[in-house]
Amino acid sequence: MESYNIAIIGAIGVGKSTFVQRILGLSRPPISTASSVRIVVDSASYMTTLLELDLDSFELNTPHPIQWPKQINGHIVPRVDAALVLYDVTNKDTIRELPQTLAALTNSSMPAMLVASKCEAPEEDWQVDADELATRTLFRSCLAHFKISSTSPEIDRSCLHAILRAAVANRRDESGEMGAIRKRAQSAANLEAPDSSGGRPVSEGRHSRASSDFSPLRGFAAPSSTGTPIADGHLQKQVSRSPRRGTRGNDSFLDVEGSDTDSRRYSDDIPILQRSDDAVVERQQKMAGLPFDDLVDRLLALRLSRADLNFSDVFLCLYRKFAAPGELFSAILMRLDRVRDDKTAHHLTKTATQLRIIETVAKWVSLYPGDFARLATRRNLDEFIRYLSTEPIFCIAARQMHRNLTLHVIEDDDTGWANADDADDQLASDILSKELSELPAGLTALQFEEDGNFERPSVSSENLSRVVGGGGQIQLYSYEDYEREAGTLDPTDHLPMNKFRYRIFVEIKDDDIADELTRIDWIMFSSIRIRDFVRHVSLPASQKESCKSLSNVNRMINHFNHIAKWVANMILLRDKAKHRAIVLEKFMNVALKLRQLNNYNGLAAVLAGINGTAIHRLAQTKTLVSQETHKKFARLVILMGTQKSHFAYRLAWENSPLPRIPFIPLHRRDLVSAEEGSKTFVGPSGDRINWKKFEVLGEVLLPLMKSQGTPYPNLSKNDNVRELILGCHMTTDEEEIYQRSLDLEGSSSGGALEPTKKIFPWLK
Repeated sequence: MESYNIAIIGAIGVGKSTFVQRILGLSRPPISTASSVRIVVDSASYMTTLLELDLDSFELNTPHPIQWPKQINGHIVPRVDAALVLYDVTNKDTIRELPQTLAALTNSSMPAMLVASKCEAPEEDWQVDADELATRTLFRSCLAHFKISSTSPEIDRSCLHAILRAAVANRRDESGEMGAIRKRAQSAANLEAPDSSGGRPVSEGRHSRASSDFSPLRGFAAPSSTGTPIADGHLQKQVSRSPRRGTRGNDSFLDVEGSDTDSRRYSDDIPILQRSDDAVVERQQKMAGLPFDDLVDRLLALRLSRADLNFSDVFLCLYRKFAAPGELFSAILMRLDRVRDDKTAHHLTKTATQLRIIETVAKWVSLYPGDFARLATRRNLDEFIRYLSTEPIFCIAARQMHRNLTLHVIEDDDTGWANADDADDQLASDILSKELSELPAGLTALQFEEDGNFERPSVSSENLSRVVGGGGQIQLYSYEDYEREAGTLDPTDHLPMNKFRYRIFVEIKDDDIADELTRIDWIMFSSIRIRDFVRHVSLPASQKESCKSLSNVNRMINHFNHIAKWVANMILLRDKAKHRAIVLEKFMNVALKLRQLNNYNGLAAVLAGINGTAIHRLAQTKTLVSQETHKKFARLVILMGTQKSHFAYRLAWENSPLPRIPFIPLHRRDLVSAEEGSKTFVGPSGDRINWKKFEVLGEVLLPLMKSQGTPYPNLSKNDNVRELILGCHMTTDEEEIYQRSLDLEGSSSGGALEPTKKIFPWLK
């Protein structure tokens, strides 16, 4: 079955959604701006998608083909086959930009028809004479003109059949002319005499023909009027197969009450320096930001691409910046209630839509249970689950949400963060009360039998639960398990730094050290909830103290600094340069292993220790390290370098397979830039959401979500290495470390100083 996309274009409020509602036979306007329907024309079935587009979505430049918007509510706009241009006969302002729109459509060789809406209004209320307007030169490029009204739905269907028939004929005509162009291009190519010595390469010739194939096609066939019901009784006769080109923006349009500036806005006769940008500025102001309802619609819409899945993850993570959980839950319930009450939709279609909405709620409860911890929201969720449990097809989802509600919905840092629920959510309660009141009396008392078997996991539990990660994948541990384990990884500072510790370190394999460093980094990274990264960069210092989970972020940052200082202390432990060189080369090899494990955070920490001032200046020690090791290490330095805003690392990070650990300080800095770089609300009234800001935040957070979803396999705990990394009693003062470096290799002479000055302060 062929598919066609019909654009329904018009100013805001002309009745685009009402037109689609009547076409589809819906009880209320459609939720989405893209609606599909199967239409039979001339004994052939076509899947037709109706795309509602506001005039504000276009940049109209009359001499050029129409520029379609790239996205509608986050969804990519498909190839458009024809257009219906609507205007409101009761509002003359809705025809102000129609000449430019029709001219751009004509320049695109796009079949178009003019549609006058709201014609059921009394004629004395009309501000535009539809019959007189259709005769104007500016609108003669339209294939037909229709007058539609709520009292004559058959005219709506006639209009859609006519434009679909025109789109079918246009596509067939394009296919025929494309074949003729290919033949002409092939003939022209064959007439060229080949030059064996300096002829054009074959690839160039192919490119030339390909360019010919895709040259603009100006003509399209006029649809047959046979059997086509038309509002005015006939289709306007076409003078030729090619449509008339639209007149320029400065052509006559004097009878329509509009300013001179508007009528000449797009004229080529106006010098560039004299053209006004008021229209562009006005359009930008209108299009700034998105309303909350549009974002909710996209959250619940059918996911057709990876971008839609990413939108869901980013929205659920960051919506608290502009809405409370109760507000979002109420908006979702309203849409679910609307789908349930739709008597015109097919049962399977309604069920699929309901399942998609319920799946979104289940994902939300699983990822962010703290959002439902407030009493009113928790009660509404409980009633919602009870309602779902009465439908067999929703029962599994209800059990999953009930389990999460019982085990995980407790007050945490998410509960009171940003926009929180502080009052009874009356709207959600009313919707749920309505749904529950419609159930039989026996079902309203339904209880879950498994309630007695649910037990909140104890702190000492050895069983590790499986939960869904931020990117939708399964991870082996829960955040709570990782957090408990990370709490045992604080430095203990009880082992003396001496020759015995040096020998133990040298005897350990490089792989074992790299594996244990990666295991520790992975536990700390996995203990951090994604929202904790956002809170860590957005909350003021006074509020950070009340967020307990931010200690996980601070722990990983402190561990990074600990590793850097541990590396420096281990290298400076021995007095002789040959012993220091052994440790230095070992750490260089460990850094290489960390790169192979895609542990960029551990790699950066080791590099910070080696490239610190205290170690970088040890010329005697470095000369004893093999050149091959130096070359490999130099590549790692370039990888983690700051050139071009860490370009090398960013490229490697994007192309690294899972599992992987990010370089946390850099990603945290990116979050700071995104958070402080733009406002959350925009628009003249400051009530529209600046979603582009959240897209930038999402570009930082999505890779972190994805990384947390895939743990490292076969990383077993090594107690000896762990004790060596976390248990050494060492100095953390940068001045003392640098002084130790000076004592070992003086700045002026390479000789060692007095033995008493070569001892670490903690060994005295």
